[in-house]
Amino acid sequence: MRVISIVNQKGGCGKTTTAVNLSDCLALHHKRVLLIDLDPQSNATLALGIEDADVGENIYDALCGKTAIQNIIREPFINLYLAPSRITLSAAEQFLSGNEGREKVLAALIEPIKNNYDFIIIDCPPSMGLLTFNALMASTEAIIPIEPSSFSMQGLGRLLGTIELMQEQCEHKISYRALTTIFDRRTKFSWEIIEEIKRHFGERMFSTKIHASVRLKEAARAGKPICRFDTSSLGFFDYDALAKEIVDNELVPENPTEQSQAHSPRLTSRGVEFTCFAPHANHVELVGDFNEWKPNQIQMETRKKNGVWHKTLLLPQGKYQYRFIIDGEWIHDQNNEAIEHSPYGGVNSVVNV
Repeated sequence: MRVISIVNQKGGCGKTTTAVNLSDCLALHHKRVLLIDLDPQSNATLALGIEDADVGENIYDALCGKTAIQNIIREPFINLYLAPSRITLSAAEQFLSGNEGREKVLAALIEPIKNNYDFIIIDCPPSMGLLTFNALMASTEAIIPIEPSSFSMQGLGRLLGTIELMQEQCEHKISYRALTTIFDRRTKFSWEIIEEIKRHFGERMFSTKIHASVRLKEAARAGKPICRFDTSSLGFFDYDALAKEIVDNELVPENPTEQSQAHSPRLTSRGVEFTCFAPHANHVELVGDFNEWKPNQIQMETRKKNGVWHKTLLLPQGKYQYRFIIDGEWIHDQNNEAIEHSPYGGVNSVVNV
């Protein structure tokens, strides 16, 4: 069972179109799919032919503890189930904000029903608020739709930073991959933006591209997924190809052990992350020429479950030497092959920023 958030804080990039049509294509491939409409605009609900007046109890009521999520789920098409939304969902963040564990409410809601489905797809709102954070905390995977436009890359740093924060601070693993949407193959500009997306995401990018399609818009207006509207359209072939790519190539971290083992320093959206594997240590510090080699200044934090200590520093561009102090013993970074001999004996590890 896989839980996938469709997320991008930018509007107009095809989130809902992707959530609805990917869900239905997976259902046509004999997968049991639950689509959760977590957007107060309730466009995913409307795109499945359910008008606001017909919704009744919805995901807002489940999030606020007024009913179990099982009570709001309906089956608009065979194998495709929906947890609908209404505009009342816009009040959910205010309701949840004062509650302990507010970022894990959705995860707790779907826990009892996970095994009923092969996929749970979550359509997120166009913001990085509490609803989106709930979706990501409930998911093991995220798909980031990006349309080739001048503003398509804006705000992605914050989204990726949020995912990194969950992995580092909340110890919540989530894989993510970019999906090109609203793609016009005829324009040079679209191909230029594609290359920019590739530079940011590398292999974390679907080979499938969702082309601009009037039929996709017409299907949404008719309250039907493209699979139920026009199976001869390019939009259908695109989303069917995406569904096959997801089924055939499960989204997993590039290195499954990456989150549980120490690694050489790496650049994140919040600075340079240093890690050290010391499961039995009581105290680990980071020292280097960035702090004049002074102990008792930079304390590292431990991930108790896997024995990895970590610290992220904002460092200007340059070359730095450093060591760890583990319970008073100065050692170089065992995961970093870049070293230089110290004039005081031994070796120092080296990182270039």
